[in-house]
Amino acid sequence: MAKPKGRRLVGLLLLLSAAAYGLGFLHPRADFSGGPAWLDGSGIADEGWYAGAAIHHFVQGHWYLPDVLNSAVTMPVWPVLLGLWFKITGVSMLWARTLTMLLYGLSLTVLYRVMWRARPGRLAALVVLLAAIDPFGYAFNRLAILEPVTGMWFMCALWLAGTAKPRDWLKQSLLGVVIFLLLLTKISGVALVPAVLYMMGASWGQWVENQAERPKTDSGLISWRGMVVSLVLTLGLPLALWEGYLRLLIQPHAMLDYTLLAGMATRHVTFSSLPAAAWTVLQDGLWISPVLFPLALLIMLLSVVWLRELWGKPLFGAAVLAVAGQMAYLGFHGEVPARSLLPILMPVMIVVGLGVGAVIDRRRLCSKGSRQGRRMRWMLAVTLLTVMVSLGMMGVQTLEDVLHQEYSYWEAAQGIAAIVAADGGSRPMLLSDSGDDLTLWTGLPAVSATRTTHGLDAVLARYQPGWFAAWPGREDVAIAQVGMRYRMDAVARYRVFDDPRQQILVLYKLTRR
Repeated sequence: MAKPKGRRLVGLLLLLSAAAYGLGFLHPRADFSGGPAWLDGSGIADEGWYAGAAIHHFVQGHWYLPDVLNSAVTMPVWPVLLGLWFKITGVSMLWARTLTMLLYGLSLTVLYRVMWRARPGRLAALVVLLAAIDPFGYAFNRLAILEPVTGMWFMCALWLAGTAKPRDWLKQSLLGVVIFLLLLTKISGVALVPAVLYMMGASWGQWVENQAERPKTDSGLISWRGMVVSLVLTLGLPLALWEGYLRLLIQPHAMLDYTLLAGMATRHVTFSSLPAAAWTVLQDGLWISPVLFPLALLIMLLSVVWLRELWGKPLFGAAVLAVAGQMAYLGFHGEVPARSLLPILMPVMIVVGLGVGAVIDRRRLCSKGSRQGRRMRWMLAVTLLTVMVSLGMMGVQTLEDVLHQEYSYWEAAQGIAAIVAADGGSRPMLLSDSGDDLTLWTGLPAVSATRTTHGLDAVLARYQPGWFAAWPGREDVAIAQVGMRYRMDAVARYRVFDDPRQQILVLYKLTRR
C-alpha cells in the first residue's frame, strides 16, 4: 500500500507546484514585487531594453535604431522569440510577461523530468514545489527579462546532456544548438556550460559502466572517435554558429554596438578585491532563500567529507558546478544584480533535494535501535523540518506578495501616454532610459537617453524627442545635458515603487531652445 500513498503524495506536491506556478499569471501589470533590496534595472528599464529589437520592429518599423545601443546585437534570442510572439499577440508588456511565464513553466517541467531520472518519487516533486513557490523566483520569473529564459535553456541543456548516449549524434547536435542559444540569450550563460559538460560526461560514465558486462565487440560501447565527435557537436557546433553569427550578421551592420556591449561584459574586479567580492556574492545568495541556500552549501561541503555518494549522481555534480560557476562569474565581475542569481535557483533546490535523499538512504542503511541509527534519525528529522519550515515561510511570503500588489508603474505609463496623446504640438517621441518599458506599456515610441553609441547629442539630433521621462537622482547627467539644448517643462510627476532611490518619474515637455 506504500506505493499508492507515494503516488498520491507526488500528485499532491505537483498540484501545489502547479498552483504556485499559476500565481505568476495573476496581476501581470503589477509592479515588481521583490522590494527595494532586489530592485535594480530589471524593475524600471530592463524588460523593455532586452526586448528592444522586437519592440522597435513593430512600433518604429526597424529592429535596429542608429545611435542607440541595441542590446539584441549580443543578446538576440529573447527579442527573436518575442518578435514571433508579438506577431500573434501584438506588442504589450502583458503578453511579454506571459511568454516569460510560459517558458518558466517549461523549465519546471524539465526540472521534474531531470530530478525524476536522478531521484524518482516524492523528492522530485518536492524540488519542483520548492522552486515554484520561492518568493525570489516569483518576483523575477514573472518579469520579461533574460534570466528566466537563460534558466530555461540551462534546464533543457541538462536534460539533453543527461539523456544523450555516447553515439546519439542527433541529441548531441541539439545540445550544441541549445548551448549556442544559451550563450546568445545572455553571455553570463557561459558560466553554466561547465555544468552541462559535466552532466554529459558523468552520464556517459554511468552508461559505460552499465554496459560493461556486454561483449567487448559490442559496437554500443563508446570509442575515442565517438568522444571526439560528441565534443565537436556539443562545443564545436555552438562556437561555429557563434562565429558565423558574428561574421555574417554583426560585423557588416552593428560592430560598434557589439564592441560596446562586449566591453561591459569584460569588466571585472581587481584580484585584490576578489575575497571581498566572493563574500558579497555568498551573502547575496541568501536572496534565493535565507534557509535553503545555506542548507545547499552545507550539503555541498558534506558531500566532500561524508555524503560522497552524492557525486555518484551526475545531476548533483552538475548542480554544484552551476552554482559555483555562476557565483564565481558574478564575483569576478563585481556586480551582483539580484536577477543574475535566478538561473541557479533550480540548481540550489536540486542540491537540497538530492541531499535530503542521501540522508534518507543513510538512515535506511542503519540498523534499527543502533546508536548510528538514532543519530541518522535525528539528522533526517532536523533536515526535513528545516526544509518544511522553509517551504512554509516561502509560501507565506509569496502569498503575501500576491495579495499586496501595486500598479504604480503601469499607472504612470498610462498617464504619460494620455498626456502625450492629448498634446498636438510636440512630437510624440519619448526620450527615457525606461523608454522601451513605457513602449511596452503604451505603444508610445521611445529612445534611450544614456544607452547610446555616439552620445546623447546624436540621439537628440536624429530622433528629436518631444518628451523626456526621467528619474531624478538616477539620470541627473542626462537631465543636465538635455536642459542645455531644450527648455524642459515638468508637466507630471509619478511616484513609482516603494524605493527612495528611484521612486519619482518626471515627465518633461521639451521645447527646442
